[in-house]
Amino acid sequence: MEVALKIDHLNKYFGKRQILHDICMEVYAGEVFGFLGPNGAGKTTTIKIVVGLLRLDEGDVQIHGHSITKHFEDAMACVGGIVENPELYKYMTGRENLRQYARMRTGVDEKRIDEVVELVGLSNRINDKVGKYSLGMRQRLGVAQALLHRPKLLILDEPTNGLDPAGIKELRDILKNLAHKENIAVLVSSHLMSEMEMMCDRVGIIVGGRILDVQTTEDMISAAQDTTIRYTLKVSDPAAAVQALTQLPEQAKQAVEDSLVLRIETERADEIIGDVIETLVSRQIRVMTCVPEQTKRLEDVFIAMTQENGGAQIG
Repeated sequence: MEVALKIDHLNKYFGKRQILHDICMEVYAGEVFGFLGPNGAGKTTTIKIVVGLLRLDEGDVQIHGHSITKHFEDAMACVGGIVENPELYKYMTGRENLRQYARMRTGVDEKRIDEVVELVGLSNRINDKVGKYSLGMRQRLGVAQALLHRPKLLILDEPTNGLDPAGIKELRDILKNLAHKENIAVLVSSHLMSEMEMMCDRVGIIVGGRILDVQTTEDMISAAQDTTIRYTLKVSDPAAAVQALTQLPEQAKQAVEDSLVLRIETERADEIIGDVIETLVSRQIRVMTCVPEQTKRLEDVFIAMTQENGGAQIG
């Protein structure tokens, strides 16, 4: 896989205080990478170093093979980004803003402006003053601005801040399209775990200035799942149901009010539940509902890893 961003043993100090500790990770072309961490964990500091707003103290950052310490201009030519909020001229139209930014980049013509406007879905409002834009529209224009010079790496720090659910979904669709269809590497930081779970191909979690884990979203969630799962069955006679299920060990079944509560192996859950229902029906015990407990989500994994590693902020 083509490496768009490589962070290699990155360390950062503010005075005598170490903020980042030996950060190592890679982001690939064609993926949305979620960079997750609580407030004060080092996300924005890392991002500011990558986009050239802060100087690193030790280690290296390479953007499509160009080191920011040795070939800064070549590296920055490959990256586009929004750190915190897009900086826009509110008294200008969206198109005038893009033209102004295009003056600082080579090879950006009116055709390219039209392409990015279409890409982010702003064609019908691009000639309106930015002061009349909603927050979601300003975020879209910021993404368009970041894409003007055809970057190979797009970095967005908390891009969903202040957006309503519709705006968040629209931005998610834009970013996934950029990664999967345009082969751009997209790095996104956010506090919205449910959104990151839907958007990202892989995620990296940073806590206290240290990278704890980098995995695909699916693998990270799967690794945190329990080996057993809890089912609650609403039945006509819970006590009789417990007695009827002789195939299950005593500790795996319990009558609770009008329900039968089971704890069964996750890997064989469907098979075991099928046998349980068949047994109950054969004993004339009615089964009204069968509800599994919700499996762990990315938010659960994130909270558990944060709590296990000393809390949120850099020490």
